[in-house]
Amino acid sequence: MRASALAVVLSAVLLPADALPAGAQTTSVVEVESRGQQIRAILIVPERPVGSVVLLAGGHGRLDIAPEGRIGWGAGNQLVRTRRAYASAGYATLVPDIAPDMKTWDGGVVQGYRFNALHGRDIGALVARMRAIKAPVVLVGTSRGAVSAGVALAQAAGPTRPDGVALTAAMLMPAGDRQPNFQMAIGDAARARLPFLVVGHRRDTCRYTLPESIDRFVAWHGGKVDVTLLDGPAGSGDPCEARAAHGFVDIDDQVVATVTGWIRERVPGR
Repeated sequence: MRASALAVVLSAVLLPADALPAGAQTTSVVEVESRGQQIRAILIVPERPVGSVVLLAGGHGRLDIAPEGRIGWGAGNQLVRTRRAYASAGYATLVPDIAPDMKTWDGGVVQGYRFNALHGRDIGALVARMRAIKAPVVLVGTSRGAVSAGVALAQAAGPTRPDGVALTAAMLMPAGDRQPNFQMAIGDAARARLPFLVVGHRRDTCRYTLPESIDRFVAWHGGKVDVTLLDGPAGSGDPCEARAAHGFVDIDDQVVATVTGWIRERVPGR
């Protein structure tokens, strides 16, 4: 990858003081260059970070982050809504939008962008940006964000390759239709041989992220995969949305503690 693809343009915009969490954290809007595209993201950096996380939202993934930091879509996504908790645990935290050329004029997204190699390169640029702040760098993806993690691993090498991956309520394996999944996006299981965590919810009834799919994934992976199954309320509404068990409703603290505790124990820095 060309060095210019990893260049970073930092916005001068800091979020309002009342948007900042306690504990000497700095929150800003940044733009990370990849392929000539400027990928906008919210960056939260604690005073003394112990590592970094890149949070990959589920759904269509088009967050439409405004220059001042307003999130146009996805503020309730499980990873997006817990971003400050990751920073409070000591991790420099990046919440990225998708590249402008992955968006369509009518507010949608380019079909299939999640498993597009260019999208994988974009995530690699985000990883390299966070490595400049503090390693180790871990990709954390939820639901459809697992597909993005898969294509990122398929493309990444050197500083663009994360030091670990943690997936929550993830679309890991084929579920009987044409929905994308991690296995499809990465192709070669050997590319997933790095510290790897899967967090599921025992009451998740979304057909694409059922807890039993984790066993199939572990068998396909063929290497070391750490697995944690959490339990909590069944939630309400669409079983594949953020207010259901799929979105770990009412147990956000357990998800963050599980992921950050695993990083401390299992993911070495570079």
